[in-house]
Amino acid sequence: MAKTIPFKLITPTAIAYEGEAELVIAVGTEGEEGILASHAPFLTALRPGVLRANVDEGGAPKRLEFATGQGFMQALPDRVTVLVDEALSRDRVDVAAARAELEAALDHLKSLQPQTAEYAREQAVVDFAQAKLALAG
Repeated sequence: MAKTIPFKLITPTAIAYEGEAELVIAVGTEGEEGILASHAPFLTALRPGVLRANVDEGGAPKRLEFATGQGFMQALPDRVTVLVDEALSRDRVDVAAARAELEAALDHLKSLQPQTAEYAREQAVVDFAQAKLALAG
């Protein structure tokens, strides 16, 4: 595997992942952001989406994917830290519940005025539900 960097994915309740990564890709507010080892210092806000990372699991490369909520990603030359309000691996996604969340959030979104804080919060719920469904396939 290519050069790796320590990587942590942290939620308010747990460390969802901690290990070595070759590449970390997260959905920033301006689009996807990819981080490699020795990246220049970088900080970005994250939107809900699918976080992907090429990690080193005992010497073997592995693709890691999580549906993540809003948060932040900090890259330093010697580490990458992602702080999000929620992170779910594929095996923890309840597809039926995610579909129901998406449907309810889309219905609620229709009744809200765009460019308000409440609209932005509900859009984040929509985006996270869509990320869960995308991750589950």
